[in-house]
Amino acid sequence: MYGWVIAKNINISCLGEYLDMDGYLQYNKLLNKFPQDQVFMDGGDKVCFLDGYVHNKEYFVNNTASEWQKAFYDAVGSDLKQTLAKMRGGFCGYVYDKSLEELTIYVDHTSVRALYYYVDDNRWIVSNHFDYMVELMRDNGISYDFSARAAKYMMTYGYMIDDSTFIRQIRRVKPGSFVKIKDGISESTRYYFINNKEIRVTEEEAIEKVDAAFRKAVAREFDKDKEYGYRHLVDLSGGLDSRMVSWVAHDMGYTDQVNVTYCQNGYRDEKISKKIAEKLRHEYIFKSLDDAQWMMDVDKIVSENNGSALYDGISGGDRMLDTLNKDMFGIEHTGMTGDAILSTFYKDKEFNYSAPRFEMHRYSEMLRYDFDNSVLKEYPCQEMFAIYTRGIFSAQTSYMIRQQYVETASPFMDVDFLDTVFSIPFEYRKQHHIYLKWIKAKYPQAAEFGWEKWGGIKPKESHIFFRKIKTTQRLLNIYFCKIFKLTNKDIMSPSDLWYDNNEKVNKFINQYYTDNIKNDVLDKELKRDLETLFNKGNITEKSMAVTVLAMAKKCFPMI
Repeated sequence: MYGWVIAKNINISCLGEYLDMDGYLQYNKLLNKFPQDQVFMDGGDKVCFLDGYVHNKEYFVNNTASEWQKAFYDAVGSDLKQTLAKMRGGFCGYVYDKSLEELTIYVDHTSVRALYYYVDDNRWIVSNHFDYMVELMRDNGISYDFSARAAKYMMTYGYMIDDSTFIRQIRRVKPGSFVKIKDGISESTRYYFINNKEIRVTEEEAIEKVDAAFRKAVAREFDKDKEYGYRHLVDLSGGLDSRMVSWVAHDMGYTDQVNVTYCQNGYRDEKISKKIAEKLRHEYIFKSLDDAQWMMDVDKIVSENNGSALYDGISGGDRMLDTLNKDMFGIEHTGMTGDAILSTFYKDKEFNYSAPRFEMHRYSEMLRYDFDNSVLKEYPCQEMFAIYTRGIFSAQTSYMIRQQYVETASPFMDVDFLDTVFSIPFEYRKQHHIYLKWIKAKYPQAAEFGWEKWGGIKPKESHIFFRKIKTTQRLLNIYFCKIFKLTNKDIMSPSDLWYDNNEKVNKFINQYYTDNIKNDVLDKELKRDLETLFNKGNITEKSMAVTVLAMAKKCFPMI
């Protein structure tokens, strides 16, 4: 398992060989896709460490520091907050001040890289891998508690909505933040938050702004591959987001792409993506999900995603990546969260900018809990709450899994693209209006292929009437298949049907539940709710329950 750990007043020998940093210990098992982007420098007064990749290294190099590593060291020593704000990329790391015995840990603007920490008096542990931390706490005899709040998040939302983990004493560094740790006290500071202040522009001006910002974001990602001699690994589906990443990159000359798709055999994601890849003459790889074996990868997935979201959220993505030659690729280029960013989560402007509320974007409504309102106070409006929770804390959780093979990125989550898009008036963004206008104006051929979300209808505003007809047909088909227990080819991964009809999968999931519901760390209320969710719920709700049980098993194994 790739990751790194630093710990003070903690024995970390159980992990393997480590470095004694004179004040703390460090264990490294890094992915090392972009080694020249990484920083690990001891300058005498402080130690700087950065893992991941940085797009604008040249910004920091000046007359006094001709190399990126030294430039970064100098910059964080001068002004950490300003340095992090100016950086672009996917990274996490720390700065340790030896004289002050002060540790500062950080993640990038949108937490492409996740990071966790534990602090107790004069000892601390920091890692991007939750399992390492649990192992160290157990090996050092450190007591810890199961987090009922994390379990309740998982049983309703299907993901964490704040910095919680399944161990109460371990927290996650929030996106765009750094945490200072000294004398047993941790203090979190946010250096970046998405700015959603609208400015007045015409539609034509908005299209130009979107296109310029998107092309800049694409260039950053794909140039990083080229810098290290990698081919371009690009997700492709029947949706718009990954399509536009691949299409715009191709238009810009990044043609050496390997497009990857995974879904149910015969689903539109396969059919549409194959046609697009053929049109662009890209290498194309399809992974069928019909064997449903990925539905049994419970322990592996919760280990890789740190228990931050339900285990089956990535579907067969982990198994797809495991079949590839990872040495060929640097970044997996995704269209992560593009639909919600370039469009909107909501149709109503007043609701979009209203005070955030808890009842939105849950995977299940079966159980009801009262959550702390302080979570909502961090966000200025409903849209930002949704972007950070449903977008970053949920969807982007798959990055933790993918980073066991490659680095990850999405042009839609590029900092400058985010600030550009959220300055565009809501009326332009809602219902994909500016999205479709942008494609029509700049990349019209990309609209000649059906859109999975519209049932295969081409993504054109002139085709909205046909989309409504298709939507009605899809709803009738879903109802028909459910009544007669037929395989619905109109779903990316019909997990309910696979659970019902695949004896091996069905037996595994039920046995996993039976074996782990007995865990004594679960109180009566949680056990009762888990039983309700699993026994009365659909396969998504069952997977939410199983994820809670998997994390209880990991943190508190039964003897």
